[in-house]
Formats: sequence, C-alpha cells, structure tokens
Amino acid sequence: MSSGQTDKLKERLKELPDSPGVYLMKDQKERVIYVGKAKVLKNRVRSYFQSAENLDSKTVALVSRIVSIDYIATENEVEALMLENNLIKEYRPKYNVRLKDDKKYPFLKLTVKERFPRLFLTRIVKNDGSEYFGPYGNAGSVRRTLELIRNIFPLRTCPSTKLGSDRERECLNFQIGRCSGPCTGKIDEQSYASLVRQVRLFLKGKTGRLRRILEKRMDYLSNQMRYEEASVVRDQIAAISRISERQHAVDPVGGDEDVVSIVYEGISACGVVMRIRDGRILGSDSFMIPDTVEKDSSRVMSSFLQLYYHTSMDIPGLIQAQVMPEDADVLAEWLSAKRGKSTRIAVPSRGGRKKLVDLAEKNAMMKLVADSGRSSSSISVLAGLKKVLGLNSTPFRIEAFDISNIQGTDAVGSMVVFENGRARRNGYRHFRIRTVEGMDDFAMMAEVLSRRAGALKSGKQRSPDLIVIDGGRGQVNAAVKALSVNDISGIPVVGLAKRNEEIHMAGYAGVIRLSRRNEALRFLQRMRDEAHRFAVEYHRKLRRRKISTSELDGIDGIGEKRKIKLLMEFGSLEGIRKAGIDEIASIPGIGTRIAGKVYGGLHEE
Repeated sequence: MSSGQTDKLKERLKELPDSPGVYLMKDQKERVIYVGKAKVLKNRVRSYFQSAENLDSKTVALVSRIVSIDYIATENEVEALMLENNLIKEYRPKYNVRLKDDKKYPFLKLTVKERFPRLFLTRIVKNDGSEYFGPYGNAGSVRRTLELIRNIFPLRTCPSTKLGSDRERECLNFQIGRCSGPCTGKIDEQSYASLVRQVRLFLKGKTGRLRRILEKRMDYLSNQMRYEEASVVRDQIAAISRISERQHAVDPVGGDEDVVSIVYEGISACGVVMRIRDGRILGSDSFMIPDTVEKDSSRVMSSFLQLYYHTSMDIPGLIQAQVMPEDADVLAEWLSAKRGKSTRIAVPSRGGRKKLVDLAEKNAMMKLVADSGRSSSSISVLAGLKKVLGLNSTPFRIEAFDISNIQGTDAVGSMVVFENGRARRNGYRHFRIRTVEGMDDFAMMAEVLSRRAGALKSGKQRSPDLIVIDGGRGQVNAAVKALSVNDISGIPVVGLAKRNEEIHMAGYAGVIRLSRRNEALRFLQRMRDEAHRFAVEYHRKLRRRKISTSELDGIDGIGEKRKIKLLMEFGSLEGIRKAGIDEIASIPGIGTRIAGKVYGGLHEE
C-alpha cells in the first residue's frame, strides 16, 4: 500500500459516522474483498488499522490489500446484519467466511402463490413469495425426500398455468396415483390447499401433528362411507408412521430446535446443522467452509449462522450452538423477526443437549476428513485426542519419542510415527546419543529433539501435528527448549508419565488426567509403548553387537555366558576394568580364580 493510499484511507476513517451500518473494503481493482457490520462504524473500521502485532494473519493480509472503504449507515444493528448478509451473497468477498459453492446448495421450493402449488428442487432462491426449505448439504438426499413426498402427497409436477380445463385427460402421474389431477378439475382448490398444508407440515418435521390431522380426515371419510378415499388417507398415515419410526427420538416433550457445530482443520472448516422437530432428529446437513484463516470460533459461528438462516425459512425457537456466536443478541433478534416468533441461542454445557452438540461435532469432523480424502476409520479417537488436549487441529501425524539406556551406557533414542491413527513404520528413526555422558534423560531427550528439529528445518520432511514424549514435565520442558533453540515452534508437545498415566502438556501448568478407559489415553499409551519398544529393541541390538567382540574373549575361563554377566553387571568393558578383584568375584558364577584372570587380562601392559 503506497503512502498516498494510506493518507487517503486515514482521511476516510475521519469521515465514518458514529452509527450502526455496513462497511465494504475494496482492492485496487475496486473489487469488494470484505463486508462487515458494526454497531459503531467509526470504531469498528479503525480497529483494523492498528499495529500488525495485535492482528491475526488474515486481518494483516486483508488490510494490506485495502485501497478504499465505502459504508452504508443503518438505523440499528439488526438492519446492518440483514444488509451484510445481502451484500455477502451479492459480492462473495474473498475474506468473508463463506460456504463452499453456497449459491449451488439445493432447496425445496413450494410455489404457494400459484393456484395449485408445486414442490420441486431448485438451487436459486428468489424473493417471489414461494416457501423454500433448506439449504440441504446433499442433493441426493433432497431428491429422495422429494420422491418420498410425491409418493405420499399427490401434488402436481407439471408447470402449466391453465388448470381446471387445460387438458382433456389426465397425465400418467394421475393414473399411477402420484398427482391429484388439478389440470382437469379432479380436485378443487380447497382440497388441494389442504394437501399443500400437509406437505408443509411434513417438511417442517411436524409428523405427529400431520398424523393427527390425517386420522381425523380418515375417520370423517369413513363416516361418510367414502371408503376408497379413506383407504388412500390410511396409506398416507402408514407411510408417515414408518418414517417417524426411523427418526431418532431425543426429546419426549417434542421440542423444535437446531443443533449447530463447527470443526476446523487448517484453513478449512465444516459446519453441521442437525434439525430436530417434534423431539426427533429430522435430518443433518453439513457445509464446507473453505479458506477459513479466521480462528475466532465465535466470529465464525456468527458468520455461519447468518449464511445458513439467510435463505432458510424453517427457523426453530431454539438454536443449540457449540460456542456462543459473536453478537448473539443481534442474531437472535434478527432470527426472531424473520421467524415471526421468539428465537434464542444457547450453548449447552451438560446433559442430553450437550451430547447432541457433540454428535453434530463428530459428524462435522467425519465430513471434514472425508472431504480431505482421508480414511475415517480412526477419526473418532483422533477427534477425541484433539478435544482433550485442546488442539487447534486434528493430529493426523504424531511423532512419539523415548530414551533407553542402562546406567547411562549405550544410550539411544527412538522416534515412531503415527499417521491417520496408524503406525507408519517407514517413518521410524533411531538415534545414538553422542553428546551426553552419564544418566541424564532430560539432556538425552533434548539431543534427540534437536537432531529431529534439524531434519524438520530442511523442509524435506513434514512436521508433526503433535509430539508425544515418554516422560513427565522435565522431559517435556527439555523437548520444547530443544525445538525452540532450533527455531521450531507451533508444534504441541505432551508427555505421558508412566506412574499415574498423567498427561503433561507444554504451556499448561497442571496435569490432564483421563479415565483409564478413555480412547484418547489408550491411543497415547499405545504410541508411548511403541516408542519404548523400538528404543529398547535398538539398545539391545547395540549391546549384543558390543558383547559379540570384546577383550574378554581372550581370557581363559571366560565364555559367552560369563562375558554377558560381567557386561550386564558393570555396564561396559571400562566398568569392569575399574572394578577390583573382589567386586568381580562377587558376581555369581565367577569366583576368585576367574576374577583374578579377568583383572589380570584387562590390566596387562
């Protein structure tokens, strides 16, 4: 940004009013790159132009591209929110949170303004007086729903506007019972309107109320001895009952609510909306949110709710969110005005509703992993690990480290790698300790992590999402310091102490204690134990190699068994050399005579 542009922006900031409104930030090509709302325009826009140290990476990138700023003042925050939604839909700014291909998400459109309304799938929402149900995350499921509705409720599908006398005979759909025949006057407007009301109840998940209405209708027709019509209604009731049985009941009181969770992974995220109507899970839709550099979860939740309910006509009285969205009061007021009744937003902390939020979160994670092309077989435990450790992203690649030595001799380190929840053996590494003398596990761990950091700095190997250390707070601190000295940061480090299986996490002063049955703890134990096994295996290999050739081999009376006993007891040939004859003789199976030979053999000039 040139100094002239900076001066121009500073002058523009002085012109901003102290009122609610919407601001539009543009680049040098006059493209709108960000749209935002504000309670006080002057304060909100000025907040972008502070020291870069106080801004996140996304905001820094945004500010560097701003050339001009426009604004539209509004009467209040709710008006600003509505205008912001419309402008985001129109301009699709680069730096706003947006749904992946949000213009293409499918809806079901009910043309209630027509004399004989139709129901069909559309991807274009217009302000034409029709009712729109959606958006839905999957076009295939919408088509199946539409097919089901047409089997139960015979609405017309033809686009003809000349109804009542337009045809001499009915179409094939009428012949097979999938159209009520309004084109030839087989059904009057009042009866057809009743059919439309039933479809509306079905789409809103009010199957209990719909079933009661149909049961009254069946009884009436039976009393009128209109048995053929009554049998059609009976079949409708049976079909609706079968659907209700497949829907999972979550609330015996029969409430209406939406459950919303968002899961983040790198610069992508996935939002899930679980619709509950009459106490039953009606459906769940997932929406990808690409390029989400924004890390403020409350802000992303607010943007997601705005995008989803901007076109949705089915707004419940309660929205259970994973986190409280930014400007929740304004959102609730907007949703209430849109619905015509009060709508509130809550964040459950326990009980059945918290479990529903967790279920929505799990679905979002599975969708996110599926979209990335990864296998979902281990996603549950990885998502659980992310949650209990409070990580920003799912640890798809984890590296676990351990040290093995006996009294400081032949010390080695090991690194094992787990990707997508499974061991990746071609990534395993051994380390021979070179710089540490004696028994200093902390220094040994620091050496291993320093050498690993050197390999990561080359850029030829992928950095792990999580590092697991076999040990407690001391080992974790040593690892973190080694990484920091080598300019490696941002990788979470945890240690798992064997005694009480407590988790020590870098940057967290306390300890994390999990149930022994917790899947995340068991997964950490599995990685820790694998690193330990790999280290011990290498340590034994080195000791066997060292034992296989030794100065002891030329001493009379020392065979393989006695040699191993001596080396295991004293740790090394140097340790035996430093020992006296009595110490050597105290080893079972050696004795004074053999001890003298050993001492003499090792101290020959």
